[in-house]
Amino acid sequence: MPNVGCLIGSVYQQQLSGLSAALADAGLDIIPSEYLVLRSLYSHDGMQQCDVAALLGKDKAGVSRCVGAMERKGLVRTEIVSHKCRRVWLTDRGWELEPVLLKIAGERHKALKQLVGDKDMETFVKVLKLILTQK
Repeated sequence: MPNVGCLIGSVYQQQLSGLSAALADAGLDIIPSEYLVLRSLYSHDGMQQCDVAALLGKDKAGVSRCVGAMERKGLVRTEIVSHKCRRVWLTDRGWELEPVLLKIAGERHKALKQLVGDKDMETFVKVLKLILTQK
């Protein structure tokens, strides 16, 4: 039996590499982790940084470093909520990137669905969600 965890990890790394290339091809100075934070904020602008980490399944320290880099790039601004957490808001520059990032996401999703097919994609997502809900 194949090592499912290794396969999932390999697919994840492959998808991140493809996303990184797509972002670079679009002329964007954004890395995949920044892309993920931006996508989260497009739906929930003003989230607390700790909530972004929970939503993405990432560690708080990594998200904190990512948000700091994004702040230096002028994509987000932050507001201190407590000594442990900051609220993150998109700047005008961050909002300007939304159509470009959504286009990249759409193209990547379409390519993946063409490779896997609608029915298999639906099953794949269902299985991943099932795995995520197991304790």
